[in-house]
Amino acid sequence: MTTFVLVHGAWCGGWIWRAVADHLRDAGHVVYTPTFSGMGERAHLLSKDITLQTHIQDLVNVIEYEGLEDVALVAHSYGGMVATGVADRITDKLGALIYLDAALPEDGQAMLDLVPPDRKATVIKLAEEEGGGLGIPSSLLLDTGIEDAAEREAFIARTCLHPLAPQLEAIRLEGNFNRVPKKAYVLAGISNSHHFRSYME
Repeated sequence: MTTFVLVHGAWCGGWIWRAVADHLRDAGHVVYTPTFSGMGERAHLLSKDITLQTHIQDLVNVIEYEGLEDVALVAHSYGGMVATGVADRITDKLGALIYLDAALPEDGQAMLDLVPPDRKATVIKLAEEEGGGLGIPSSLLLDTGIEDAAEREAFIARTCLHPLAPQLEAIRLEGNFNRVPKKAYVLAGISNSHHFRSYME
């Protein structure tokens, strides 16, 4: 039996993992699917005070308050930023760190450093125009990778603003995350970021 903490990406929440979590629980595993502050069912908490460190603390608190040990931390997309920060802070609580089409940051990098400058400028512009300067609209979602039309529409209908500040904040790492016993990077075959593909080169 493994204890999984599944980390969502931009514009969504822990709900995105429901089907995966059901399969893992049916197989006897323990699964947590937390949602970051200001997103998903916590979208009403969106504010200028939410930072990357807020999201890191969201996950640290789940792991520490639930008393979890030997955790398999699985992160998707933006969640890779957060999971790396968590792994750097509470390395001894983790047994595995798995990136699924996720950001793999270096010390001093922000999420929006991983995209071309014109894309970054567009993100900031639309956050100002459509997100009140607080959040990035899901209209920027380029490709869901969901083939079924009804499922894709249902997904898009549940997306939310993604807090802007965490995307601009540079992560600070001491390198402790490298000591997690098991690490893996999984690149999705249907849809993935050009930058995420570069990790495989």
